[in-house]
Amino acid sequence: MKVIIVGGSANGLTLANLIGDEHEITIVEKEKELADKIANETHALVINGDATDISLLKEAGLNQADALVSTASDKDNLMICQIAKSENVPKIIPIVRDPKNEELFTKLGLSHIVSSVGTNVTAIKNLLHQIGDVRILAQLGGGEVQIIEPTIAEGSSLIGQPAKLKYAIIAVVYRSGELMIPQEKTMLEQGDVLLVAVKTKDLQKVMQLITGK
Repeated sequence: MKVIIVGGSANGLTLANLIGDEHEITIVEKEKELADKIANETHALVINGDATDISLLKEAGLNQADALVSTASDKDNLMICQIAKSENVPKIIPIVRDPKNEELFTKLGLSHIVSSVGTNVTAIKNLLHQIGDVRILAQLGGGEVQIIEPTIAEGSSLIGQPAKLKYAIIAVVYRSGELMIPQEKTMLEQGDVLLVAVKTKDLQKVMQLITGK
């Protein structure tokens, strides 16, 4: 996954180091002195410049990015997120400094908003490990197998069907506060939360079956 992190602050640098072994990271930092400093402290590509400039973001690989995490000021974050959304970046995660501004980001259509109050970089990492609203819990075999936690959505072709998948294994079904190990007679219902093991090459096919999209 290609991830752009805007801001080389403590949160940005810690996140880059936390996920650097799993993802291709680019950090955009406006202050040259800080950009030079973090370039020596991380294996990520560091670009010195203003991330509110769309041409600079494109230079940083915006059009190829799978995710963008912005740790700038709320004013800059809003501009950066608007640019990322206009360029169809799949996942946009702003760290909002003032809770009163969270509504502005929600109105922009962003669902992954992190408050800077008590910010936890592990929580941001978990948001990156999602496909839409589906969380990736773990990767096995060097990334060949994904352990995911999807929810059976309205419109899924699996509703009313046995708890089996052609391309994956359903290990657990969580329904109405109860954990179930799927049996031959277990039928899936809308709202069921599943624990699924799936090969990475089959992930999109399985997601389409589960989400109905």
